Parts: sequence; structure tokens; C-alpha cells
Amino acid sequence: MHEWIVPSQHTGIKLLAFVTSQLNGLYSAKHLKRCIENNCCTINGRTERFATTLLGSGDRITLLLSKPLVGQTLSQVNSSSILYEDSDIFIYNKPQGINCDNDGILKLLKTHDSNLQLVHRLDRETTGALILVKNHATFLYFLDQFKHFRVKKSYKTIVDGSINRKQGTIENYLGRKKTFSGQSIWGAVKTGGLHALTIWKMLKVGKNATLLQCFPQTGRTHQIRVHMSEMHHPILGDFQYGKDFKCFYRPAHYLLHAEKISFLHPKTEQLVTVEAPLSEEFCKAQYSLFGMEI
Repeated sequence: MHEWIVPSQHTGIKLLAFVTSQLNGLYSAKHLKRCIENNCCTINGRTERFATTLLGSGDRITLLLSKPLVGQTLSQVNSSSILYEDSDIFIYNKPQGINCDNDGILKLLKTHDSNLQLVHRLDRETTGALILVKNHATFLYFLDQFKHFRVKKSYKTIVDGSINRKQGTIENYLGRKKTFSGQSIWGAVKTGGLHALTIWKMLKVGKNATLLQCFPQTGRTHQIRVHMSEMHHPILGDFQYGKDFKCFYRPAHYLLHAEKISFLHPKTEQLVTVEAPLSEEFCKAQYSLFGMEI
């Protein structure tokens, strides 16, 4: 771990520029930026994920240089991550660190099938089951299914703090409240929001962390992340919706995994249920926090 105190002559310098200069070119700016974004840097004891943050005189900077994530390549389709495929539907176990857009997951997966289209999205750092379709008729079918909340999903997440209740429900209206460093921040609003309902069940509780299973009954942007934060138990690693974490564990990405998805097949009308294995980071966190091996 590296540690520095910002001298007065560097007041106003950006975080990335400062750590790059202090390390004398030993690491690329790209690698250092990735370390910062992966929760490996603190300013005055608080985790900082934005490389553009401006520093002040006397700020104490710590940086834990991380190694690249093992076993994950975003340059080619991982055959073991294909969870389901037929002539109409393709379901992939999405890795963390890739956007659900034309330059992200679609660019990757179209090397497998150029006809693939997204019908829903997972956030960049969320892992798990992602449905894509191969033709327009199936696209319209799923568009209707998602619109009417007929696709059933369950997520696993590890949140900060101990929750001793076995289950619960959080229901409110969510809207865009502000932007921070180019990212939209969502939260409960009194007017103009969209109805959001999440049912959750406690699976395992530790000293300062809890393993939950979440069942979103609606599909709003950042819904589970916002709802966990509004319960005062933000998802571990989610520094967009949590600031002061009680738990010591600092994952490489926030711990939210789309573990199961169910729907009626558009042609057979049979129920299809697909489960996505947990990411390596999630498994490591479960073992460290709860002694659970997968």
C-alpha cells in the first residue's frame, strides 16, 4: 500500500494526476484509474472512486495497487457463461465491468451471433443473467413481458450492516434526484416518480454484513441499489449509494448478482428458468464474511 500527504503546491490537482506523478511512471494511468474505480483508494480515510476528484493541501491519500481480475476477459465470449440458447433466445452470465450497450456487451456477444438484441439491461458492475433475443418478433414479445413485469427475477446481494429480520418489503416512488460526476443518482421522490417494489429475504447474517435474496416486482433504474441504501444497508462496494460502511470488506465491484430469471417461452409457452453462477468476487466475499463456500 502507498500513502502520501498532499503538499500545498499540489492543491487543486486531480487525484489521478497526483498518484501518477508520485509513482514516477511505474504504472500506466489507465491501470491507476482502474484501481481508483475499483475502490482501492482513500482520501482522509474515505473510499474515493473518481479519478478526477480535486485534492487539497494536507489530504492523506492511500492507494492499494490491485492486480488485474483473474479469469475474466471481455475480448471474447466465454462459452461457459452461455446459460441458455435456442433459435430465438440467448442468455449470458454477464461479467462485471461492462456496459449493456452497443460498445459493451453487444459488441462482445455479436461475435457469437450478429443478430443479438438487448431486451433489458444490468448496470455496469452488476453480474448475472442477461436476456438477449435473435429476431424482431421475440424482441417485441419480451418488450411486452418486461413492460408488464411478467419476467420474474431474483438477485443475491451482500449489504452493509447486520439485518436480523428474516424478510421485508420496501415500496416507494423512484425518480432521478441529481447527477454526480456524470452519473444519475436515483432516490425516493414525492411526485413524478415511478412505482418501485422490492421484496427481500435474509439468507445469512454476519457481524457487519448480511446476505440477502431480493425479488424486484418492478424494474426501475438502480432499484435494488437504491432500496438497500434507503434501508440504511447499502450494497457493499456501491459507493454511488453508500458512503460510510461499517463492514471492513472492500470488494472489487459492488456485490449485486442477477442469479435467476424466469419467463414463458414465446413459442412453446413453457416456463423457462435460468440460473447464473456467482462471480468469483461474490464467492470470495461470501467465504470471507460468512464462511460460505460455493
